[in-house]
Amino acid sequence: MTDDMARVESAGGGGTAPTATLEPAATAAPQPTWIGAEKPKRKKHLGLWLGLPGSLVVAAAVVASVLLVAPGVTVAGAPVGLTTQEAAQKAIDHRLDDLQIHVGGATLTADQLGATIDSHALAHAAKSAHPLWNIAAWNPAPTNADVTIDPKIALPALRAAAPQLFSDATNASVVFDSATSKFTTTPSAPGRGVDITALAASLSSALTEPSTSATAAGIGLAATSAASVTLEPKETTVDAAATTAKAEAFASKLNAQADSAGYYLQGTRAESLPLATIASWIDIKADPTTGDFTVTPKQSAIQAAVAELPSKIDQKPVNAEVVINSAGKQLEVLQQGQNGFGLGDTSNVASQIASSLTKGDLKFALEGQVEKFQTTTVFRRLEVDKSNGAAYMYQGTKSGDEKLIATFPIAIGKVGHDTRDGHYTVYAQLQMQNMGNCDGKHPQFDYCTKNVPWISYFDGDQGFHGTYWHNNFGPGARMSHGCVNMRIPDALTVYKFATVGTEVWVHE
Repeated sequence: MTDDMARVESAGGGGTAPTATLEPAATAAPQPTWIGAEKPKRKKHLGLWLGLPGSLVVAAAVVASVLLVAPGVTVAGAPVGLTTQEAAQKAIDHRLDDLQIHVGGATLTADQLGATIDSHALAHAAKSAHPLWNIAAWNPAPTNADVTIDPKIALPALRAAAPQLFSDATNASVVFDSATSKFTTTPSAPGRGVDITALAASLSSALTEPSTSATAAGIGLAATSAASVTLEPKETTVDAAATTAKAEAFASKLNAQADSAGYYLQGTRAESLPLATIASWIDIKADPTTGDFTVTPKQSAIQAAVAELPSKIDQKPVNAEVVINSAGKQLEVLQQGQNGFGLGDTSNVASQIASSLTKGDLKFALEGQVEKFQTTTVFRRLEVDKSNGAAYMYQGTKSGDEKLIATFPIAIGKVGHDTRDGHYTVYAQLQMQNMGNCDGKHPQFDYCTKNVPWISYFDGDQGFHGTYWHNNFGPGARMSHGCVNMRIPDALTVYKFATVGTEVWVHE
């Protein structure tokens, strides 16, 4: 078999060989073979190694230089180099979330402290300031980050974990003082706590230190154990919610109503109430959150007081009586007027009083009728008749209709010390006085009479007074240095009858 036939059979793959007619090979003349220069080998492109076109590789590099943060960038202690903004944000979040924070011997997490960080803004700022394409922005100084701590979350957590860092403030209080019959206060006292602002600043500074965690969650790197920081808590004073100033303001509000507190009918006070009584109807406490003072009425005590109202309120009016002069001017009140009151329905009074008390209002409105009092006038005058040696008292409702109500014998001034005629008014009254030069300071008087009783002056040093050193009264009795001498009981009657402003007429 020829070699050609063997190749044909081999090509058949071992099956039945096809029938073929072979032509005898022609004898060809030998041809010269030229050996050319060897072609240089082409460098293999990276894209061919990866199976990508080279243009795509270049484009990817450009995109990466725009989207990625430069190498060596650290934000809040978290390495964010060669990451996207989203991955950088996650790395910053993990830096704070994974942190173990030691404060006052207790260990807490950022979540337990209510600590937050604006990772979105920080990641955006890192990519903007340090893009991968900007070689000059590589490996910058670490970026600080401000941590915010919510005191409403942090303080309860710290108090539970490290109670030794805290002491409670003492609220002020308002109490009734029976000795002064006023509401008084006990002052507040501050407590101790942790300065949350300073704690947040310390945590912000601590975060700047590089983390032991490989917080590169966006690029597939596994993190190591969480980092930890120890913060030194700064003590701060914690004011009481109910301050001394609030307590004093509340006590002052109650005390200011001392002269107006009571039951009212149609806007008129029917019965006054002392603060001591009102204090027995209430409890005063401070709200631990707002520090405001609130009044809690004692319903049983109020209801007991309401049951006694008819006996206290229902009354007839009492008319007023006043002394006037001849011109109608009021000189003295002989009887204070008091309105009459008729109490109405009291079924809702207890609840109304309770409602007023909770508002700090000590005026309690009642239902009923008011009967106004009337005022009667009294006109009084004195007259001295020197010729008859008598003094007269006149009284009526007004000038012109007065009537004589009493006559008294008198002694008048000696010759040279005459009791002067004229129309006068009483200007001063004394129960007792030494007259003359008893103290050596009035040399114009050549006498001294001690303990002269019931004096009513009307003309300089002349007036009515009692006399114990003689018993000579009536027509022709001239015994004094100008005063109107009277028997002591008569002088007392004149003293009580007259008042400053009472008119006196002296004549022959």
